[in-house]
Amino acid sequence: MNKQAIALDMDGTLLDPVGNITDNLHQLIVTLRQKGIYIFLATGRTRKEVEDVLPESFKVDGVVCANGMETYIDETQLEYHVLDEELVKDIVELARKEKLYYEIHPLRGSRYALFADKTYMEMELQKSKPISLLENEYISRIDALRTHIKWTNTLVDQNIVKVYFFSMDKRNIIDWETILHQMKRKHPFSTSSSSLHNIEMMVANVSKATGIKKLLNHYQFSNQTLLAIGDGENDLPMFELANHAIAMKNAANFVKSKADEITTYSYEEDGLFQFLKEHWKDS
Repeated sequence: MNKQAIALDMDGTLLDPVGNITDNLHQLIVTLRQKGIYIFLATGRTRKEVEDVLPESFKVDGVVCANGMETYIDETQLEYHVLDEELVKDIVELARKEKLYYEIHPLRGSRYALFADKTYMEMELQKSKPISLLENEYISRIDALRTHIKWTNTLVDQNIVKVYFFSMDKRNIIDWETILHQMKRKHPFSTSSSSLHNIEMMVANVSKATGIKKLLNHYQFSNQTLLAIGDGENDLPMFELANHAIAMKNAANFVKSKADEITTYSYEEDGLFQFLKEHWKDS
């Protein structure tokens, strides 16, 4: 493969089930960058969430956060978008009526939720874990409730880059997606999912692909030089942008159907490391 840039999803791809990058993969990415290959991260996580899990020693050439809502090279912010305040207020109020787990993610600082909803959100995570829920997302939600969510008495609706919704029952997410599509008649916005158990809101016409395109333009690369690797529905826009798309073994079947290639190993088996090592062993 002769690619100048590789765009990597994080959860279910770069990170293991407990949210770490293995030493083998870390070192391989260092080696690839030394060989002149540019590495971009493209994630549904916000900048704060990325910083929470990646070691300071882990360096890349660009980061697309919150499904395209933020794009960075090192500490330089190339682009950002925020959600309409009225939209955030309306959609969170509706989620609360449905008793749906939610997280409000600002451009800076910790994610929020209302203290009045803490009990029902904790009860959601006490339900039996379904087979369709990957371990990484389950662990992330437990960790969010214990450590990362800032519980407030007043809704924060300014400078919000993402609102994340989750349910242990994937049927609830399907129903919620229908409600969100109806809401788009009043407020235009985009939605994206990284698993069968979540859905996220972004500004209309924003995706991982729009952020990656910003990075490619900055480095004066064509998308024909881009390889993209991911496992979720929110990775499909960057699959369409890339010259070659790779789905992880653990990806849903509809994601695999859109890829040019599928990894032999899953994220639980350090599958990204195995794939990159095999395809660049002679470079």
